[in-house]
Amino acid sequence: MDTSLQSARIDKARAALASVQTRVGTSRSVTGTECWETPVLPLAPALSELLPTGLRRGQVIAVEGSTSLVLALVAEASREGSWTAMIGMPHVGVVAASRRGIELARLALIPHPGAQAPAVAGACIDGMDVVVAGERLALSHADRRRLAARARERGGVIISAGPWQGAHVTFTVEGARWGGLGAGDGRLRTREMTVAVNSRAGGQARRVLLTLEAEVMLRHQAHASVGQASLEGAA
Repeated sequence: MDTSLQSARIDKARAALASVQTRVGTSRSVTGTECWETPVLPLAPALSELLPTGLRRGQVIAVEGSTSLVLALVAEASREGSWTAMIGMPHVGVVAASRRGIELARLALIPHPGAQAPAVAGACIDGMDVVVAGERLALSHADRRRLAARARERGGVIISAGPWQGAHVTFTVEGARWGGLGAGDGRLRTREMTVAVNSRAGGQARRVLLTLEAEVMLRHQAHASVGQASLEGAA
């Protein structure tokens, strides 16, 4: 790939992130390692059994076998005000992100970082709360160690859509099935999956039966519509 095109990509990513920081103040002030004003980001209640201690800043979480679970881990924090970058995930667009409940106004998509992946990821970690890394990013083991250290220092969370050596927690989806269809009618509404949870701290893997809603955003929009109708009726 032309080096000028690569440079343009990283410059564009940095400019976009700088603009975000200027408008909403996403820069984090770190006074010491693992010392942040809000050490745990919001997590959907349905995922609490996977992460009993919550979505903790400074951690790397690896997810193997389910893009839906990756997006679900991000969604609650996104709705509550956190900024998210997705790097090297060209198959995930705004429709899929929105259906999982991710706030598009606080989402940066960088589908093809190319050879500049380490620099792009580093810039995103500096400016975002959550960085989702695609499985096929051009990252060496040394790159991953540096990025993990940077996330720990900056108070960000890295969620890897694939294996990540040294991850604090690894989720491996061992089986999944859809629910919601009747006898030839209806629509897919839920996805049940069995997830093996392995911690870097060691110990035996535990297994969690998890149910994800197919379109979280539709439920939130419905609740908002009901609330608005109630307010209008009261007026």
